[in-house]
Amino acid sequence: MKKLLAIFTSAVMLVLVFSGCKVTESQVENKANQTSKKTINDILAESQANNTTVAPKVDYPELNYSAEVDLTKLNSNMVYSTVYSMVNSPEEYKGKTVKAQGTFDIFTDPKSGKLFYACVIADATACCSQGLEFVWRGEHNYPDDYPKVGEPITVGGVFGTYEDNAKTYCRISDAEVALAN
Repeated sequence: MKKLLAIFTSAVMLVLVFSGCKVTESQVENKANQTSKKTINDILAESQANNTTVAPKVDYPELNYSAEVDLTKLNSNMVYSTVYSMVNSPEEYKGKTVKAQGTFDIFTDPKSGKLFYACVIADATACCSQGLEFVWRGEHNYPDDYPKVGEPITVGGVFGTYEDNAKTYCRISDAEVALAN
């Protein structure tokens, strides 16, 4: 419950920072106390119902994939906050199916030369971003089968973690990927 309260408080503070509103600490605490009995799923459902954020329209490809954490149905502030939570508290999401929309990017490990593929999700102001690494199900060769860097994609798969060089990383495994036409 304390983690949920911390996540919600962080999300509220993030929204307030980006919206330029000024509130007192006691107002934030009052809001957090009012919602402290809600689960993260309750908060996400409310966000979907109250989605009033106007974000630039991007034509993401459709992916017929049912997910426990469907980021495609959240407003841009909640998507960014949820991804931030996933990356910083992966144990809460481990093993859950996730669906996300963003742009394709690729990263190379400078030491090993290994390629990593990601769905990069920007926040509401498009100034910050979080990337979710994914491992595409099946046989795919880069660059032939992959989109160009920056193209919109939709990804669905199982969220998990892995260890590499004594560090823990998050990724979506066994992923289905829908590419723009």
